[in-house]
Amino acid sequence: MSSTHHPKLTAAEIAGLWTQYMNETAGLCMNKFILQNVEDAEIRELYEYAVHLGERHIDTIQSFFQSESYPLPVGFALQDVSTNAPKMFTDPLALHYLNIMSIHGCHGYSGAITTSSRKDIRAYFSECLASSVKLCDRSKDLLMSKGIYFRPPTLTPPERPEFVQSEGFVVGLLSKKRPLSCVEITDILFNLKKSILAKAVLVAFHQVAKSSAVKRFLEDAIKVKEKHINVFSKTLDDDHLPAPPSLESEVTDTTISPFPDQLMMFHVGFLFSSAMVYYGSGLASSPRKDLIAHYTMAIGDDMRISGEWLKVMTDRGWMEQPPLAENRERLAMASKT
Repeated sequence: MSSTHHPKLTAAEIAGLWTQYMNETAGLCMNKFILQNVEDAEIRELYEYAVHLGERHIDTIQSFFQSESYPLPVGFALQDVSTNAPKMFTDPLALHYLNIMSIHGCHGYSGAITTSSRKDIRAYFSECLASSVKLCDRSKDLLMSKGIYFRPPTLTPPERPEFVQSEGFVVGLLSKKRPLSCVEITDILFNLKKSILAKAVLVAFHQVAKSSAVKRFLEDAIKVKEKHINVFSKTLDDDHLPAPPSLESEVTDTTISPFPDQLMMFHVGFLFSSAMVYYGSGLASSPRKDLIAHYTMAIGDDMRISGEWLKVMTDRGWMEQPPLAENRERLAMASKT
């Protein structure tokens, strides 16, 4: 009689579930607070759907860890959120926020599917991806119906396909720059949209943060995002292409924080770490040397901010450690008689 093979969770599967649990618990705190202040009925319905997804995902991850006798991450709890705090985002900003977060979900879940081995884990992340795509579609449709979605520019079709004829395709520092390609425009706009949203979130968090150290960190982070927005917006402007509008004017004037500083710092860490990944993608697909320099600068800036973020988090004991591989050297030392 054969028995069913039930392999243990791999490091990749634990990483996917652990990371998602941390992001989902933090995201649920954000989404539930925003939901209680949303006035627009259509945006409210979308946030109710997002909250439902978050709660369902958290329950599923808990069952996966419990079935493997794996300790559940601490994450973030709803009781840490002040339900009496005033509204932080206007409804348009709330909708932009949900759209960008759904895009992050699409990227994260697709990576988790490809690195997972067990069929049940792959099926779970596939379900998460499908729901994240649905959330992205619905939020984008709503942004467009309300006239606040920034559409990428259209391009005049070329007369025929062309091949690169000289090194002029990659120059861009000292010599005359060629026009941006459709690939480069897409990457720049994608990164700009996320940077613009990140700056608005940073402005809101800086406004309500309690710790002076956190406020100083957020002030520096805002300057970095502003610098990146200016650089990449000018790159588009040089080719007479429009850049997305800023969003920080959609932050309310509240100075009362609904969240503990730890949760806000965790969210900021996520925004900067994901930005480095997307800047890296833009760097890899942009042959123009000036764009390479811009992306390299942006990644370097975000690495510096991430270093400062790590210091704030570890100094205050706020950073939860992901599961580590066995320390074989320590185990060997412990076995000595």
